[in-house]
Amino acid sequence: MTKPQTHPLEELVSVSRELGSNPNLVLHGGGNTSAKGTTTNIFGEEQAVLWVKGSGWDLATIQEEGFPALDLEKLRSLRNRPEMSDEEMVSALRICMLNPSGPSPSVETLLHAFLPHQFVLHSHANAVLALTNRGNGEELCREVFGNRVVQLPFVMPGFPLAKAVAETVESNPSAVGVVLRHHGLFTFSESAKEALQLHQELVGLAEQQYSNVPPTECSFEEPDPDLLLELRGAVSAKGSFLFEIRNHPNLLAALSNEGAEELLVTPPLTPDHSLRIKNLPCWVEGNPKQAVQKYTLEYQAYFERGCKAHGEKVSLDPYPRVFLVPGVGLIGVGKTTKEAAIAADLAEHNVLTKVNSKSLGAYCGLGELELFEMEYWSLEQAKLGKKKEKPLTGKIAAITGGAGAIGEGVAEELLKEGACVALLDLDADALQETHSRLVQKFGTDKCMTLVSDVCSKESLEQAMSKIILHYGGLDIFIPNAGVAAVGEIADLEESTWRRLVEINQTGAFLSTQIAAKTLQKQGVGGSIILISSKNVPAPGAAFAAYSSSKAGAHQLARVAALELASHNIRVNMICPDAIFHHGERSSGLWETVGPDRAKAKGFSEEELESHYQNRNLLQTQVTATDVGRAVVFFATQQTPTTGAWLPVDGGLPEAFPR
Repeated sequence: MTKPQTHPLEELVSVSRELGSNPNLVLHGGGNTSAKGTTTNIFGEEQAVLWVKGSGWDLATIQEEGFPALDLEKLRSLRNRPEMSDEEMVSALRICMLNPSGPSPSVETLLHAFLPHQFVLHSHANAVLALTNRGNGEELCREVFGNRVVQLPFVMPGFPLAKAVAETVESNPSAVGVVLRHHGLFTFSESAKEALQLHQELVGLAEQQYSNVPPTECSFEEPDPDLLLELRGAVSAKGSFLFEIRNHPNLLAALSNEGAEELLVTPPLTPDHSLRIKNLPCWVEGNPKQAVQKYTLEYQAYFERGCKAHGEKVSLDPYPRVFLVPGVGLIGVGKTTKEAAIAADLAEHNVLTKVNSKSLGAYCGLGELELFEMEYWSLEQAKLGKKKEKPLTGKIAAITGGAGAIGEGVAEELLKEGACVALLDLDADALQETHSRLVQKFGTDKCMTLVSDVCSKESLEQAMSKIILHYGGLDIFIPNAGVAAVGEIADLEESTWRRLVEINQTGAFLSTQIAAKTLQKQGVGGSIILISSKNVPAPGAAFAAYSSSKAGAHQLARVAALELASHNIRVNMICPDAIFHHGERSSGLWETVGPDRAKAKGFSEEELESHYQNRNLLQTQVTATDVGRAVVFFATQQTPTTGAWLPVDGGLPEAFPR
């Protein structure tokens, strides 16, 4: 029985995923692939089409819908044009799409279309780039690949490159691939599997020209949190960035080698990487702020030279996306954790490939003006998209009492607005449960948990160091941990009084103190938002220990607002009333005091929640989400406010601010 023939699009998906699964070939949306075949169009006619990778798709996970189909005959007819602008090319590609609502085709669609082969695969293979980024790169490639591969110097992607590749391949009909210097490798065949095998074989030949250098002995110390705070402060003057630290032995060895700065502060392996990591990394030895200042001045000069050669552009921010710090490691920088991780991945491959291939000769990246043209190419920038940032994108928040109902509610609202959140709590099991729920909604990279005791300065300092090492710094701190106890003053145990003061007041003091020091070192301001209580302006009988300790913390925050304003650190308070639960998380405080409070007020436990709802002017249930929204108001600094307290209680006349 004859085996049914696989559809070209199915084969394309299969080989694309295999190609994309190897990070030494393709990273974070790099590379592109295509297949040619026929399909039946909307009019019932058989039509020759090109399926090509759509912009924004990753080859490692791409599906059929990631390959828009285009009219192959119309695409090939464009080759007759003497020239075509980028804008005209993009417009023509959209016109040729069979489904106009599909993803935008790759900017290299015409290159794929002009080649006669059914399957075409392209990657930015590290090993091939290692060969071509040399003064004698053409000679090296000829020695390694012979006549099987033709070579072209770097040409900007688009119409000119498509025509140049097609003409070169037609002049060399026996060639199975094309090497574009500083750009990567193309292989092609009438068989998808053969095109992939050729790709893997040629990359393997390139890899044989050098070997991975084993890590040398090098000193390593845990990164100094103060160093990271200074770096983050230096790059966050007009926005906020997150860090991703890489410090495995190979990287540390690479950064400690003699001549490392000269080798590594060089253009990326391919200009495609400049979109994510800029033209150069920032080398940091000595004063971190001076290193960033030097980098920004040099970037601005590079931008001016580029504009002089290529015309006026709108400058991207001048801050580095990669730090190289001997003895510490490599730091990827981004507005989101994803961006920071992508920058770190690309930088790591650049560093290790440059170091491992030193035996090939002096590294020679693409010239600065060509690199500038690629970095500021409108079609390259379009790959990232211009999504509207959420108001807390790039911000880092920490919440004590993070496993409680209010803590979880506040975390959710901060995460919705783009912040990364660290939850601190003494209850490890409750932390894990809260973390699991938040991860399901927001992802693992946005939230971390730390077992921490607000009554221990050492514990809080350790937690703060871990937050800084994980995300890079701090912007928002919410002292929220608190406990309650019921008892009239005449009968209240001294131990109960001391416990509440220790947690509610001293815990708030230690938390605020450590947050203040951290924000001052970072040097770009921030917010401390104390979760106070309705009981501060309107205390309740038999609630002296709670009301007094919360009032002490409240007064502490007011003084902190006075002291920290000169550092652009705002300190505000939120006074909620009776938060009983948040989703699956019940309030530990009300589980503890609820029965006694109900008894003191003459209600059953079941009636207590409705009592608190009915007693406020709006007769509404006050939720942890409401508290979270109030936190977001202060955290986003929508008004020039510090030292204020905001009631979140449904309206209680006795608690009106006076």
